[in-house]
Amino acid sequence: MPVSCAAPNCGAGPAPSCRCCGPNDASRPRRRRFILYLFFFWSLAILLAHLIVPQWYGAQRAPRPAAGFGLPDPDAGPRPLFGGAAGAGGAGSWGGKGGKGAPYVPSRAEVCEDYLGVPGLDLAAAGGFSLVLTADPGDFSGTPEAHHIIANLKHKVIKPRSSSVCGGLYFGELMGQPALVVTTGIGPTAAGLCTQELLAACGASATELIYFGTSGWSPQLGGVLNPPDCGAANPGRKITRVGDICISPVSVNWVCKKSTWTLQSQGFPNQCFRPQEVAGPNATALYGECLFATDNLDANLALADSLAAAARSVRGRAALPTRNDLVTDLEQKYWGLMSEGTGVTYPPVSGEDMPVVWDYTQCAEVDGQFFFTGAPWEIKARDYAAQAISTALGFAQPGSGLRDSVDATEVIAVSAMEGVGVAEALEKYHRLDSTPRRIPYTNVRTLSNWIHHPVGRKPGSSGAAGEWEIYQEVPEDYVNGYAYAIATGSVTILSLFQQRCLAGLQLGVIAAADPEQGQLLAAALRRHGLGGLALWAQQGGAAGAAGAAASTAREGAEGGSAAAAAAALGGRRGAAGAGLAGAGAAWAEELAKKAKLCTFTVDYA
Repeated sequence: MPVSCAAPNCGAGPAPSCRCCGPNDASRPRRRRFILYLFFFWSLAILLAHLIVPQWYGAQRAPRPAAGFGLPDPDAGPRPLFGGAAGAGGAGSWGGKGGKGAPYVPSRAEVCEDYLGVPGLDLAAAGGFSLVLTADPGDFSGTPEAHHIIANLKHKVIKPRSSSVCGGLYFGELMGQPALVVTTGIGPTAAGLCTQELLAACGASATELIYFGTSGWSPQLGGVLNPPDCGAANPGRKITRVGDICISPVSVNWVCKKSTWTLQSQGFPNQCFRPQEVAGPNATALYGECLFATDNLDANLALADSLAAAARSVRGRAALPTRNDLVTDLEQKYWGLMSEGTGVTYPPVSGEDMPVVWDYTQCAEVDGQFFFTGAPWEIKARDYAAQAISTALGFAQPGSGLRDSVDATEVIAVSAMEGVGVAEALEKYHRLDSTPRRIPYTNVRTLSNWIHHPVGRKPGSSGAAGEWEIYQEVPEDYVNGYAYAIATGSVTILSLFQQRCLAGLQLGVIAAADPEQGQLLAAALRRHGLGGLALWAQQGGAAGAAGAAASTAREGAEGGSAAAAAAALGGRRGAAGAGLAGAGAAWAEELAKKAKLCTFTVDYA
């Protein structure tokens, strides 16, 4: 081995080989540093290329959405995520709305499309969608409350359960109208959290919100017992039946009360007494908002009126199923025992009787996670319902000499849970500066059971201070009664969509005979949603009378009287029949084919 290899800096003694020192050892660190610098600058160049020259790579692309939502070109293939052309600097590109090079900011509609898992749907052009919410996925009664509505939903897109706090989301079409059907989960907390998530993602695209579910009810309008007059039961004959429907946007939280056990139970065991409290639902300083009756009230009542009108229509009534024998037998037993106990003759109960639709002047939702049974609690629940209805309707100022309230002898208490959770989430959403518009909302609650057993006067008691007791308990049917209540509520909601579908077809036929009116109708629908139909019928009719007049003249015609508008609409309807029909039969046949879209089924037996 050469002596030169035994360099001093290689340690004591000769080196084992020349690889440990000398020229090779000195160059190795420099080579390592060169490789590291090269890797660093190459990575930096790639990063800068992504940031400065994004069009080299193109915008992210999304798969084509499911067909059936009225997309203008369903065969156009994939498009850039959230719209726009790759690298064009417009909506959907890296340039975005902030200009070339600025980060992309999606619109509210695009955020909702991404949340639903349907990018490319173009909710803004579609005019938004209806929200239909239910609570029970079937865990309690065995029948999911959304079962019949989901069964009629076409072109369904299902959001994975693991990607939402809600219990299930199904987006699709109900008789040609976009709708999102949601299972929130049971209870006000679950309903409120789910509603908050939906509003944050899709509030700007929601045109209305309907909450539907089963519930326990007062046995009759005004209740059976009304203390302090306990001399006799309510002689009224307006009883409630399984499957009856309450349509009301008004709700109140049952548990918002300050009381003691002594105040609550001072009349026990008498069933004819009113539990007392120190403070009720109006004491917001104690427990926050508890009575939901005034937020967005006009729009809420209009939606409730639309549902009630659809349910009470000839078509809506014909779609309601009749009660099966199990439900009818339960009702006959309940009201037979009630008649024996109270001495009051109630209307005969038949399975052929149709459910009754009650409205917001007669019923209100009294909520709490407390499944109570008992006449005193039902009496107190009616107090709360009357308070909520009076707050909502605001008849007149106290002392004016005019009717200023309703009381517990005039209302029905509907015991449920979720309404207050949804109402509070909506109320807080409407207070935000960033909220684009308020969302009409109402509850649809159907009777699955009553909230107290048949009662009877205690033997030996008499007079106005008479004592009452439970006459006989009737076991609740959490299967058959609930199944029928779910069916009647579903028919109520589906009847509204059917009514809108048929109205849209008829107006479409009318507009088709007059292209100018067709354009006016389309503009009204884009600007005002379904409310545009009524505006078009009033204003567009008068405009149609002007024919081919200039736009300024048309604007003047649109301001004409309602009578002129109605006359023009009638004339246009006649022209449509003549223009489209030809011989008449062809026009009727074409309309009948389109009307098949406006059908639904509810498979209750």
